Amino acid sequence: MLNKKIMRALLVILVFIICLPIASQNPTFDELVIEADSITSAYKVTGKDFAFIKSKRGSEGVTKTFKADSILALPITDIVLVFSELNTNSINNRLEANQERWENLIKTYPQFFQPATNLKEMCQCKIGGDTAIYKKGQGFYVYFEVEKPKVVEKKVEEKKVVQKEEVAVEKSKDKKEKNKEEPVKEKKVKEKKEKEVEKIEEKTTKNEKTETKEEPVAEVVKEVPTKRAGYAKPKRSKDTKACRPACYEGGDEGLATFFKESLVLTKKQRKQFKSSICNVKLQLNFDGTIKKSFITGEDAELNKLIQGSVNAMNTWYPAVKSGVSVKSEVKMVLKYDKESKSIKPSEVSAIPRPAPKCMECKTDAEIFGAE
Repeated sequence: MLNKKIMRALLVILVFIICLPIASQNPTFDELVIEADSITSAYKVTGKDFAFIKSKRGSEGVTKTFKADSILALPITDIVLVFSELNTNSINNRLEANQERWENLIKTYPQFFQPATNLKEMCQCKIGGDTAIYKKGQGFYVYFEVEKPKVVEKKVEEKKVVQKEEVAVEKSKDKKEKNKEEPVKEKKVKEKKEKEVEKIEEKTTKNEKTETKEEPVAEVVKEVPTKRAGYAKPKRSKDTKACRPACYEGGDEGLATFFKESLVLTKKQRKQFKSSICNVKLQLNFDGTIKKSFITGEDAELNKLIQGSVNAMNTWYPAVKSGVSVKSEVKMVLKYDKESKSIKPSEVSAIPRPAPKCMECKTDAEIFGAE
């Protein structure tokens, strides 16, 4: 009896250990990068291939559907949460309500949250709008890609020998006629070329007489630094434990150097921006390119200067999680620094939040290997 109890206990422990890595792979709400948008009319579906799931508040998870279960193994391109705000109370509770809705979807269908999946919140925002119409469209729209069937090439039937012979005879006739015309055409072409050469020689002799002995001054062309190229699909490392936060080339020092060199301030601007603060939020694609930028601050002139610098930024090193490059979001505060006499970034943070072991800003070559 004791042996059976020990065996059962060991089996329970083994199952628990096996399930731990599976549970740890599920995303959390804090790791999600979600775009926000709004419309004043009812939401319209953007594609044919999608599964609709009713959103739910609380903590019990969403209700499963047959269609949602059938697409678990397919690539998910977009997940759109459609919700309504028809009064001031719903506006004030937006953050809390949407977090519960996303967490319930994660609880039931964690498989939908893939590295290349776009997440979006679409608000049907119209105070006093038609509740019945808007309520119909509320929920999650999970768009997916359908695997296209392989096209089997049909073998073309061979043409009859008689037809081939006829075509060959026609081609030989055409060649003979062309060969007769070629000598006449060649003579005309040669004559034209000789006349063109004579005209060019006449022009050059005239130019040599009028030209001065002074050598022309060579134009100095400044080389424009090219941005690091992105990539079409998320990169994967051989090491499944490889990780990295979203970071600019050279880390925090490289980011500070970029803003110092791109935002050269006059004496007047230094005085003007002494107490100004600007908040910057960047949404990065899985290849490190900037998808969207949000610049907010009290000084409109400083906001414009920072927006111009952000537009000229090089491609970032994207966040890497479990060996795969993923979308991310970077936030920072920009303000005037007296020591460097420049606009300097501070309080730089990234979502998904990196683990303590993943804080180093490694290059793509270090993580994915040289191409």
